[in-house]
Amino acid sequence: MASTYDLVEGRNEISERVRAATLRAALEVFRPGDRILELGCGTGRDALALARHGVHVTATDVSPEMTRVTAARADREGLGSRVRVRALSAADAAELEGPFDGAYSNGAVLNLEPDLARVGRGLARGIRAGGYAVLTAANRLCLFELAVYPVALRPRKAFRKLGRPVPIPISREGLGRRYVVPTRFLTPEEFRRTLGKGFEVRDLRGLQIITPPWNFVDLARRFRPAVEPLVRLEDRIGSRRGLRALGAIYLQVFRRTSE
Repeated sequence: MASTYDLVEGRNEISERVRAATLRAALEVFRPGDRILELGCGTGRDALALARHGVHVTATDVSPEMTRVTAARADREGLGSRVRVRALSAADAAELEGPFDGAYSNGAVLNLEPDLARVGRGLARGIRAGGYAVLTAANRLCLFELAVYPVALRPRKAFRKLGRPVPIPISREGLGRRYVVPTRFLTPEEFRRTLGKGFEVRDLRGLQIITPPWNFVDLARRFRPAVEPLVRLEDRIGSRRGLRALGAIYLQVFRRTSE
């Protein structure tokens, strides 16, 4: 899967917008020379993007194959001194010895972690006071789905994320459709509470609020001329109170407090 992951996931322009937004947020708070921990590095695209800006990344993923691909890419680009890799789950990675200047996780990696509270405790120990955690997660509620599924006569799907974990394919492209994982959805507030003490929310932005979520990529492509203005509008309203907690994905920037 690692050998074809970028070909699969890189084709999903909706997921790529999430990646771009998360990297922008990270580069607003991380500085050259900072040492950060990435949870769920995949094939290393985000780690390398941060390393190109001078950030030192400990890139972790539960898949040893993914970390091998990440290390090879870093070496090819001459960034091996800035990118270290470890094959670890998010909970185990969060307990790596710091201090780190921050943490980073893009996508819904943390929705797959069964012990998010343990992740929070580890990050609270490992991130220095004043450091940042830039984290995205998948939401229980999505305004787009709440509007579209009832119209499509599938109202139960609009609320399927409110209960137990939902089996979700890791991608809507190619072979990724075959790999289904149980995903635990959390509202931004549930995520913050589960992460635990020691962090304050500095920014919250909803993604895929009024635009098709990643699982609607085929629909988004079919109606691209109608979707593109919505993308621009969502960029302006994504952090507004009342809307920011209604994206299929949300991006939160946490600051490590001194307590």
